[in-house]
Amino acid sequence: MEKKREIPIEIDEHFKLFGKEPWEVDYGEKCVICNVRIDEYGFCSCGSSGD
Repeated sequence: MEKKREIPIEIDEHFKLFGKEPWEVDYGEKCVICNVRIDEYGFCSCGSSGD
């Protein structure tokens, strides 16, 4: 059974860009520079990915 969409697909920009909902993204450790979690694609808020 498919989960009911919280945001209509016509206006869901996150789904259009990434192919998944924001709550489906897996996160790892925090970036040592900006202290934000690094996502499954290696991105964080400052863009350094902890480098």
